[in-house]
Amino acid sequence: MEDFFKKLSIYGSIAKEEGQKIAQNALNKGREIADITKLKRDIKIEEDIIKSYKMVIGEYVAANDLLKDDELVFDQRSKILECQKKLDELNAKLEEMSKNNK
Repeated sequence: MEDFFKKLSIYGSIAKEEGQKIAQNALNKGREIADITKLKRDIKIEEDIIKSYKMVIGEYVAANDLLKDDELVFDQRSKILECQKKLDELNAKLEEMSKNNK
């Protein structure tokens, strides 16, 4: 019976060591996943900042009527003006409807 308990003790030690290795691997993997998630978040933040800078540049170009000879800018400016006209029409309809409902 004593032999049985020695073997059981040895198996218990092995199981404990393996359990510790598994736990450490899981911990390391969790840290790795957290680091990857943080990097992806940081990348997204930087991409969003770049988009906002580009938007500011575009608004500046449009507001100051710059790059008049550039075909792309001209086309986009034309689309903005079309949308602005439609927006004015829609706002006028809304105002008219609001007046009629009073």
